[in-house]
Amino acid sequence: MSNIENDAIQALTASCPSSSSPELAAFLRYVEEHGHRVAQDCSANIDRLQELFLSAVHQAFQLAGVTVDARMIISLNRQGKLHIESACAEQEQIEELLASSRALPALLKLLSIQSAILDGITSLHLIAGAQERGDNEKLSQVQQAYRVCLKRQLSHFYSV
Repeated sequence: MSNIENDAIQALTASCPSSSSPELAAFLRYVEEHGHRVAQDCSANIDRLQELFLSAVHQAFQLAGVTVDARMIISLNRQGKLHIESACAEQEQIEELLASSRALPALLKLLSIQSAILDGITSLHLIAGAQERGDNEKLSQVQQAYRVCLKRQLSHFYSV
């Protein structure tokens, strides 16, 4: 066996959550036990915020006399301002309307953060304890989403 293979085996042994970090092992146990409830609470909060956001947008459109019949995608740009990704007839008026609101960008930002947290909790809950128990079904869902791209000096890892 090569030195690199031996190093990899030692790293695998040392990286087991229960042996590498008692805090990480305790955290993963907590997520395994309580993650589902936390995810449900977070999901309910996201639902409430989404309803609030949509109500505020529709009310603002109604007050401004704007009607949107076509599909419209609204996102946050790099500056944290609301941006319409799809072209529409009243785009300038809608962009001005959205730019005048302080609450709508804050709500969408909060929604994006809470959605990322929910995704993280859901993923952690899915795999928490699975590594220790050898639950291959749960682990395969995570393992299949992780890739290595070999490009000489530009090689990198990424998740899909």
